Amino acid sequence: MVFQKKRGNFTTLWLFVLLHVTAGFTPNAYKYSNRCISNVSGTSVDDDDGGGGAAAATEKLSADSIYFDIEVANQSIGRLIFHLTNPSTLPKHTENIIQLVNGSRRGIDSKAHYVGCEFDFSPSSVEDGMGRYRWGHQLRGRGANAVGPANELISDPLSKSKCTHSVFGGQYYGDLYEENVPGVVLTVPVTGPGHGSSKFSIIRINESPMEWKERLAINQGIVGHLDPSCINVLHAMARQRMGPPTVVAAGTISSD
Repeated sequence: MVFQKKRGNFTTLWLFVLLHVTAGFTPNAYKYSNRCISNVSGTSVDDDDGGGGAAAATEKLSADSIYFDIEVANQSIGRLIFHLTNPSTLPKHTENIIQLVNGSRRGIDSKAHYVGCEFDFSPSSVEDGMGRYRWGHQLRGRGANAVGPANELISDPLSKSKCTHSVFGGQYYGDLYEENVPGVVLTVPVTGPGHGSSKFSIIRINESPMEWKERLAINQGIVGHLDPSCINVLHAMARQRMGPPTVVAAGTISSD
């Protein structure tokens, strides 16, 4: 207290500097640094211009929202609904998820759907307070795609290059994560293991510790977000130890 009384202004300055150091020397330590290229004009758009810059080039999808009905140990725990960014910054990857959700190719390829698929289940997918939880859940699917040849990896380097977001340790793609929007995102691997396949992940960016945040999405493409009304279902998925969550039904939801 004596120190603060005698040198109050210095203490205030010291605390200000300390807060900025712990945040990486900037109030926006977990914000992205990138430029998105407009598909229409071919011009460069800076999303961090302070004026709500235009989004990257996008393409219209066949659906706005998708859902997954989840069971654990043959007991229903509820429905997860995801609202897709439409038009999409990663249209091929996102449309592949939509078509797998609909099972549009199931008649000719028994692997081209998600019903019966299990989310990975391990200590890293159980929120048990032991510090092992990685704030996300991934479903690998059956390896068959529903856009393009079933066994060919989806590649869309042009869309990928238009919205690349840099964070400490790497990059993520697609939609920009913002703290003032629902913080559970739907992602697809764009680079690295599982990229271009039927795999997707659900990542709890907003709820994760400060040292994780957007870094959880490295190598992923953000294509949508969880409806806030479904957060209790996701929490139930994360906090149970009975077995792997299983998709028992899936489909699209009309915006009409």
